[in-house]
Amino acid sequence: MSTIAVTPERFTLVAYDADRIAEITRGLAERLQLTNPIVIEVDERTPLGKMSASVDSASSDATIRLQLESGALEDTKNLTNFSDTRAHLSLGRLLLRASDRLRDDFADAPPDRDLTNAQNTAWKVYCGGRLERLGLAPIQQQYRYDFRNRFGFRDDVDTLFDRLWASENLGWHDLPG
Repeated sequence: MSTIAVTPERFTLVAYDADRIAEITRGLAERLQLTNPIVIEVDERTPLGKMSASVDSASSDATIRLQLESGALEDTKNLTNFSDTRAHLSLGRLLLRASDRLRDDFADAPPDRDLTNAQNTAWKVYCGGRLERLGLAPIQQQYRYDFRNRFGFRDDVDTLFDRLWASENLGWHDLPG
C-alpha cells in the first residue's frame, strides 16, 4: 500500500479536503498496483488546471510526485469546490503517467512540463482510454476534439486516436508528437 502525503494539509482558499484527495489517490494506486510513496502538491492559489507527474527514479520504491493547480480538482459548476469526478480523472491520469515513467520504455520521456502540446495531447489520450477501462468516465469526445486540434481533422488522425485510446502497453516512442 502506498503512503500518501497531501499538501497543503488544510486548504484555506478552496473547499478541498486533503484526506479525501489521499483516499481517492489510494484507491486509484491500488487499482493500478502502485505501491510507491506518493506526494501530492495542490496549488490552491490558482484556479488553473495544470498538472504534472514525476518520479525520482525508475525503481519500485521511487517517490511519485503529483503537482496540480486547484482547477484540476474543481467542480466547474460550483467554483472553488471539490469534484470527486474531476479528482478521479486528474489523479488517475497523473498516476498512469507516473506508472508509465517507471517503465524502461518511457525512460526517454521528457518531464511533463517540457512536453510539447502534441506529446502532452497524445499521452493524455493514451491515459484517457486506460481510465475508461478502469471504470472511470472520461468524455472521449473531448479528448478526440483536443487531439484533432493538435494533429488535424482527418480520417487518419481519427484512426490514430482510436489506436491510442484502445492501447494498453505503448512505450514513449509509440506516441506521436
